[in-house]
Amino acid sequence: MSELYNHLLEALIFILPSYIANATPVISIKLIGRSTPLDMGLYAWDKRRILGDGKTIEGLISGITVGTLLGLSIYSLTNVFRSIFEPFVLSFGAMVGDILGSFIKRRMGMERGKPLPIIDQLGFLLSSLFFSFIMYGLPRWARLDILGILLMITFFLHIATNYIAYLLRLKDRPY
Repeated sequence: MSELYNHLLEALIFILPSYIANATPVISIKLIGRSTPLDMGLYAWDKRRILGDGKTIEGLISGITVGTLLGLSIYSLTNVFRSIFEPFVLSFGAMVGDILGSFIKRRMGMERGKPLPIIDQLGFLLSSLFFSFIMYGLPRWARLDILGILLMITFFLHIATNYIAYLLRLKDRPY
């Protein structure tokens, strides 16, 4: 049991840059007070916005930056990362996953802010882990049971933090 606990704790510490990268844009846009759409208002072949106004340059930069800085702090205190660059890879991967989710939602004809279960809650995590695994291989904590628990924790944590952001008026919708 303690091995499971230790691996799960290491996995949660490992994924913190992804969590923070994913959450930061909501806060940074409120602090900055302006936002520039990442797609620059352009439309795709299907005559729908590529991403929409919800994905911004400021959000992308702040997410990657804050996630990476947190990861570098963790790197200086622990040995969960295999490289000093891994926190950047995780943060970048999280943002790519979130952006890819918006791209998919736009292609499906979904408006900004409409929920797409699983993609909304886990897309950033899966993309983040994918980028890390491609660059560095599987971390020592990576086992199916740990990954399953991590996915469940992330799913419910994402729902809870979005609701808290809604209560704090950082988001217009509780999802």
